[in-house]
Amino acid sequence: MSCNTVTFKRGSSFSASMVWTPEPGGIANLVGVTVTSSIIDTQQNEYDLTCTVAAGGLSVTMVYPGSTADWALGSAKWDIKFLNGGTVFYSETMRIDLIGQVTA
Repeated sequence: MSCNTVTFKRGSSFSASMVWTPEPGGIANLVGVTVTSSIIDTQQNEYDLTCTVAAGGLSVTMVYPGSTADWALGSAKWDIKFLNGGTVFYSETMRIDLIGQVTA
């Protein structure tokens, strides 16, 4: 999985989705795989996302269940963890450029 830095406006609802693309010799889908994800802002605050694997296991929806109003501005880091049996693997680390809103 590869992703450039994305811009996110603090105070907005945070959600993201990911499509699983099986690789030759890899797992065919995410059924039975535990998926977790967190965002860490520039002040090292960690925000755990709620991850839901879709039926069929070919996509994941990630949602932050709380308010993003207090997330620190700047470049946050984010990744996704997959636990398949006893094997752990991670997505690449993604960057989120957290900016402030203009309109109150």
